[in-house]
Amino acid sequence: MGFEDEWRAWHDARERYAGAEYGPAALESTNWLITEPAAVEGVPGLWALTGDGGIRGSDLGASGSVITLRGRETLRLGRRELRVFDRHGEVALRVFNPRRPERERFSAIDAYPPREGWRIAAAFEPTPGETMTVTSIDGRSHDTDLAGRLRLTLDGVPVALAATRTPNGGLSVVFADGTNGTETYRFRFLPVEEPASDGSVIIDFNRAYLPPCAFSDQYVCPQPPPGNRFSAPIRAGERAVVLGR
Repeated sequence: MGFEDEWRAWHDARERYAGAEYGPAALESTNWLITEPAAVEGVPGLWALTGDGGIRGSDLGASGSVITLRGRETLRLGRRELRVFDRHGEVALRVFNPRRPERERFSAIDAYPPREGWRIAAAFEPTPGETMTVTSIDGRSHDTDLAGRLRLTLDGVPVALAATRTPNGGLSVVFADGTNGTETYRFRFLPVEEPASDGSVIIDFNRAYLPPCAFSDQYVCPQPPPGNRFSAPIRAGERAVVLGR
């Protein structure tokens, strides 16, 4: 399979994922609960934190049934699906609704045409023991391990991208560039393959993709660190969500 065919297969898979019945566009609400039971809009019963990382729902029906959700457990109530979201020990109840208007209107992900010129050679410099502060779009901050920096040249200017390590191997970058707010969403995510033993790696900006918060404002995506914000435009990868009527 050639370069363009591989990219189109990736792009098609991204659109299928984004528009799936319980995909990112279906997130209706993120509810930060307390230990006192409270109502959640669109969902029957009362919901509260268990105090040990779980969420308990009570008064779910005529029988007054009680259920506890933990980890990756989910619950379907009608068409809505309930999931536990744990952000560094802070637990919320997420509600996914396939009938959310933005999910029903989702039609595509607009993207730049793939260009091999946006596959750029870089050198990875590990930073063992170093951390960086990550600020989410809701203003909450936390420190995370910095895997290292990817050094490359963008528009003739040497830059260094701060990268974290993913649970499944490889690196992840959150970046902003000169297209944001006009041609593209406010920032984007970029997966990077595991560098070779000598630190060499190819960064493929054609695979830059929209964060979940581009599909629903109920996500709390991490924003780019200051060093990953560039004035140069990176016209590669996904641009914006396309909604039909």
